[in-house]
Formats: sequence, C-alpha cells, structure tokens
Amino acid sequence: MNGLVRYSTVLLLLQSAAALAQNEQAQQTKQIKQSTEEVAQDAKQLSQCQAYCQSQKSTDNSYEVQVEQRQNSVSSIGYEPVNKKALPPRNRWSDFLPIWGKEAREEGYLLPLPFGISVVGLTQKQPFTVSKIGLALDGKEDDKINDFIDGSITAKNLEVSDTTFNLRFDAWILPFWNIYGLVGRTEGKAELELDFDFDLPTPLLIVSGVGSGLNANRCASINLPYKGPAPGACHVNATDVPTSLSFNGTVLGYGTTVAGGYGDFFGMFDVNYSEADINIAVEKTQQTVYSARLGWNGAVGIFQGQIWVGAMKQDIEQVINVKIPSTDLAVVIDQHTSSPVNYLLGAQWNITEEWAVIAETNFAFSDRQQFMMQIGYRF
Repeated sequence: MNGLVRYSTVLLLLQSAAALAQNEQAQQTKQIKQSTEEVAQDAKQLSQCQAYCQSQKSTDNSYEVQVEQRQNSVSSIGYEPVNKKALPPRNRWSDFLPIWGKEAREEGYLLPLPFGISVVGLTQKQPFTVSKIGLALDGKEDDKINDFIDGSITAKNLEVSDTTFNLRFDAWILPFWNIYGLVGRTEGKAELELDFDFDLPTPLLIVSGVGSGLNANRCASINLPYKGPAPGACHVNATDVPTSLSFNGTVLGYGTTVAGGYGDFFGMFDVNYSEADINIAVEKTQQTVYSARLGWNGAVGIFQGQIWVGAMKQDIEQVINVKIPSTDLAVVIDQHTSSPVNYLLGAQWNITEEWAVIAETNFAFSDRQQFMMQIGYRF
C-alpha cells in the first residue's frame, strides 16, 4: 500500500514537472516570436528610413544637377555656381580687373569680362509737381516783384516727355562691384497750362529797374497793357494758357552697381547721378536714380541671360523758363517728379560672353511711362 502511494506521488510530481517544462517552453517560444517580430519591425523601419534618406539625397542631387545644367556660363553678373570648380585664367590683357578676380575664379566663381561699353536708349513720360513759381521780367527775376505777386501764377497739368541716348563705359573693380560713367544727348517736350491774374504797380517796376519811362510808357516798354489812374499798373491776365516747350541738351553722369548671385538667382542695387544742360532750364537739371532688381540668371535653349523684377526711384530737380507770348515776361518754374517710384520688369540676353542686349520697362502703380533698350560689348 505504501509503495502504491509513493508511486502515485512520484507520478504526480513527474506530471507537474512536465507541465511546468511545457509551459516554460511555450513562454520561451512566445518571447522568441515577439523578439523576431520586433527585429523584423526595426529592420522594416530602418529600410524605410534608408529609402527616404536616399530619395531625399537623390532629389537634392537632382536639383543641383538641374541648376548646373541651366547655369549661365556667359553671365554679365558674377555669381557662385551650386557646384564650384576651379576655373583657369583667361590670359587676357584685361585680367588685372576685377581685383581678387583671379582668386575668385580659382575658387570656382563665374565672373563677367571686366570692361564694358554700351549704347543706351531711354524714353519716358511723366508728370511733374511745381515746387516754386516766379516771374522774370525783361530777362531777370526780382524778389520784390515775386513776393508781391506770390500765389498769382498757377501752373497746371505739367508733363514732361523725353528721349535720351547715352554712351556708357563701365568696369568691374571687385567681383561684386561695378562703376560706370556716361555721356549723352536728350531731347523732349514740356507741356503745361498757365493761369495768371495780377497788376504790377509801375513804382515797383521802377524800383526793380524793370522797363523804362513812366506810367503807361513803363508798361509799354515791356509789352504789357496799362491800367490807370497814374501812376497806374501793368495788368497781366490770362487763363488756361496752353504752353509747349521743346528742349534739348547734353547729359553727363556716373554711377555704381553692387551685384551677385548663387545658382540661378541674382540680385543687384544701382545708384547713379547725372546732370543735363538743357536749353529751357535756368540751371542744370540734376537727377539721382536708385534701383534694385531681383531675378533669375540662367540658360534655356538658345537664351542665356537674366529676367528680373525691380523698383526704381528718380529724384529730379529742374527749373525751367516759360516765355509768355507777346510780352517780355517769363514764368520760372521749379519742379520735381510727381511719381518718383515705379516698378520694373526687364530681361537681358547674353548673346555671347562679349555681346548682350537689355530691355526694361515699368509696370503698375506709377504715372511714369518708361522703356529702355541697351546693347553692350564686354572685353
């Protein structure tokens, strides 16, 4: 009996041990399966990450290749390519400019030929605002007379149109800095309407030394009607007198440009100053022009060049002399631009490394109408 009990106990222990071993094996199998699934998931994620990173790298490389393929090798603006490669010296007599140009080319920067000469044609039409208006009698202005008639003369609808041709010479002093000078000829027309209604007392004319004689004779000497009684006054009256003045003259000026780019984009800022000695002006017309441009610089098909948008500000100060018909009087008008700021749209075609053609016009938000053409040669 005791032997049977011991046998049953041993059998029970063996069954329990077998069950425990089977359970542990099942747990181990489950853990191995989970570990295998985790490793597979990690491997999948790693593969996806590698594929994404590779695709991004391929995309970046593709963009750089595309930019490199369309870069403008004959650009008239210095710029940094996306893939810089050392460039050999040009071995030209003009290689002494720009300063640091040799080093820049060795670093892979593409630079234009240093010197340029161009012919520029500009036509524009714009309104002007009168800053000050006065009267010149017998060929001269007098402060006493102008103070007396202050506000009695009005100039309306003042508009100036002109066409200018310039010869321009420029040089790149540094890879990003250009200077230039220009000389030219301008022709145009100033149109306006004049209103005036005032009397000039003859004693005032005598004190100012204008005309000769007394009373009516003083007015007759400067071709003005007399208004009595003595000593009387010279009467001036007219409304909406249309006036058109043709003018011409020479232009001298100078300016500077800062420009550069990366890949197929570029930017530039330009400022120039010029003086025009025109025949209807009391003194030389002074003009300062500021402009900025941003655009694309590259090559598509046969086109190699730049396309840009920009903005320009013109500060023009001018004093003109308007003769009043059938009298010895002239109206002296100090004027400035009514719409100094306008926006630009332009393009340059680099036909070769030496030859280029530029066209530029204005658009939107300005009363100025402007168009410019330029053909240039670099050496």
